[in-house]
Amino acid sequence: MTTITVLDSIMGSGKTTYVINMINTQHTKDLAQSFANADHEPTRFLVVVPLLSEVDRFTHSCPDLRFKDPQPVHSRKLYHLERLIDDGENVVTTHALFRMLDRTIYGKLKSKGYKLIVDEALECVEMFDKLSEKDRKLLFDNNMVYVDKDTRRLRWNYETHPDYSGRFTDFKHLCDIGSLVFIKDKILLWEFPSEFLTCFNEVLVCTYLFKGSPFYAYLQAEGFDIHMNTIMDGSLCEWDEGRGDEKIRSQLRSLITIYEGPMNRRGDANGLSNPLSSTWFGKASPEELKGLRSSTETFFARVAKSPSKVNGWTTFAKVKAKLAGKGYTRGWIPNNAKGTNDYVDKQAMAYLCNWFYHPVIKGYFHERGITVDEDMYALSAMIQWIWRSRIRRGEPIHVFIPSERMRGLLREWLNPVVYHSNSFKRAA
Repeated sequence: MTTITVLDSIMGSGKTTYVINMINTQHTKDLAQSFANADHEPTRFLVVVPLLSEVDRFTHSCPDLRFKDPQPVHSRKLYHLERLIDDGENVVTTHALFRMLDRTIYGKLKSKGYKLIVDEALECVEMFDKLSEKDRKLLFDNNMVYVDKDTRRLRWNYETHPDYSGRFTDFKHLCDIGSLVFIKDKILLWEFPSEFLTCFNEVLVCTYLFKGSPFYAYLQAEGFDIHMNTIMDGSLCEWDEGRGDEKIRSQLRSLITIYEGPMNRRGDANGLSNPLSSTWFGKASPEELKGLRSSTETFFARVAKSPSKVNGWTTFAKVKAKLAGKGYTRGWIPNNAKGTNDYVDKQAMAYLCNWFYHPVIKGYFHERGITVDEDMYALSAMIQWIWRSRIRRGEPIHVFIPSERMRGLLREWLNPVVYHSNSFKRAA
């Protein structure tokens, strides 16, 4: 099985620069070998980035490799991507398009010997909510789909509907590539087909806090070998349980001011309740939401004392409208934001979230013998979000994190720590 190499290094440590230099160096080596051996096949790269804005960095920084960005052909980028792979071109594309690849394209990737480079961990397991209860019942009642008992994958029934074409065509495609997992009570998960990763000669993932990601849990469940590296002082070295990023975290510690005051009481742990979690917001009273909104307004106006144009905030999308307030509403930044510079001028940040795994996905991994690290998962999401601000330029910021749990995780991370199986502890 393909070994997954992970370049786990803190933001600002030079991961992308290292990868670009590696690609250009490999190209130079391939040119030299082609002179000695006319049959030498050059290394072909498929680079996957979170956003379209990141595509240009690779095309401009690796000019000799002539990276191609798939464009709509017959209104389909996937069609152009397939043509590019047929021609053996180096390709840079987004996570969104990569998720759409089918078995035909993967077969071509394997035959061409591509190396896969993934910037940021892939979203590999999600709740599948694109099918209504009525449509799900229709599919099952008409024997259009069935559940493979060995794999729990949802499969299209070609015996009863061999030539189907209609409004379920996209759903049929997902069944064909094995992306839909059937959970009890007809709950469906979308899952990236792990066998597709074996079509690449090498797989390199560039990220941070990888062991807290669902992608890590997923690769463990699928039996992949994972080799961890990091970047320290610009050089590649073995990953060392989190100690390699202490220098940068020390610098960030002097730039991040965490609000510590009475307005944080709204996020204090209370028995089995997890304030500011998605579940908590689903049950929160109008008075509780009003109080949180008022505290956020006060933070920006009286604590950070910042103009609205430099204020950033987030929460779960379902309560965004209820928490929008004076002086910060237009500074909304999605809580899953990563890989973008669009918010680099923000200097005061309100993080109104308390992250947990979706219980169904957590249970799915548990059934497969994998224990997930919810604290590292939550910390990773929060740090990525905070990193959208001007701190990426080395400028100070002020943050309001009323969740006692999330605030504690950030404090622990900012101080010298060593990661030990599912918990962060202060270094001696």
